[in-house]
Parts: sequence; structure tokens; C-alpha cells
Amino acid sequence: MAKVIYLLGNTGSGKTELIRRTHETLGGRLAIKAVYYQQNSLYDMERLKAAGITAEMSNEPFRAPLAPGDEREELLFYEFSGRTGYSLPKNNDDSFRVFVFSVTEGDEKPLKYPRLFKEVELVLLNKVDLLPFTDFSVRRFQNCLRTVNPTAATINLSCRSGVGLDHWRNWLLELYGYHHVEESGIIPQLDNFPGLSSF
Repeated sequence: MAKVIYLLGNTGSGKTELIRRTHETLGGRLAIKAVYYQQNSLYDMERLKAAGITAEMSNEPFRAPLAPGDEREELLFYEFSGRTGYSLPKNNDDSFRVFVFSVTEGDEKPLKYPRLFKEVELVLLNKVDLLPFTDFSVRRFQNCLRTVNPTAATINLSCRSGVGLDHWRNWLLELYGYHHVEESGIIPQLDNFPGLSSF
């Protein structure tokens, strides 16, 4: 059974690196494919292909199945930068809207651009390793987010350091019915980073 993630976020928020790190942390459990819609994403596609991830450009939303013969469960990412001009299908049991947001973008953004946040199921607050070097308040951001989307879940993570990637991995695997996911490898904990104790 395939699951579809509509991966939204501004340029530079870390969407492509998230896909690469997702592939890495899943360890081959799911067959991942990434579909891009902006021509300036060719470099991102090459990065993913170099990591062993299927990636392609498309002008026709939204279903692009993986290669025949791959018996693994599918995880399909549709990657959009900025304000997409496409009308995305509604969320259902097999498709989900996930917004990647960087702490460098400002904690008031959900109130300034509510349309970007109001229909997503999950917000990934990325680059939390940079928090000590910004004025970003996680609490303020979450309060703003709840104002426009009270039901959206949040995961704080850093694709660079690895913080929070285990929570993101488990959120994905739970979509397929895996409720008890074993831990593998060493993933840094928030306590290892000064200034992040406010989480």
C-alpha cells in the first residue's frame, strides 16, 4: 500500500535534505520516490539520485507509481516549494500534507501566512540546532500555529544533526501500521545541544 506525502515548505527549509535523511533513517524499510514540479529542482533531484532515491520531474499531478516489481511498501513524496499553484487533493487515509518550516524563517509566520499552515496535518520544525543563534521561540511558534490550525502535530528536528529524526521516522512507519519501532544507530538527543532545553 502506497502512502503519499505532499511535502510543502519555502525554499531553503530543508525539504530535499529531509527526504534524503528519511531514506537513510528508514534503512530500506520503504521504497521512496520523490516527485518535483519546479524546474529549478534539478539539482535537488540529482542529490537524491546520488543517495539511491528515485526522483523525477513531473507536470501532471499527482500519482506516479514506483517501478514494477518493487515489493516494498511505497512512500511517495510530492515536493513543492513556496506557494504551490496546484490544488492538492484532500487528506485521506493514504495521503498527508506535511509542512517543513525552518527556525530561521520567524516564529510569527503561521499568523502572517495562515493559508500555508491551516490544512496540514504535521509541521516539521527543522534546523533546531540553530535555535541558540536565533530569536526564534518554539513556544511562540506553536501558539501561533494552534491559532490557525489547532489539530496540526509538530515534530522538532534537525536534518543536519539528527535530532528528532527518530520521531519523524516513527510517525511515517505508524502510517503503515508499525506501532513499535526498534531503535537503531545513535541519534543525538536534544540535551546534547546547549540552549535547546526549552523543548
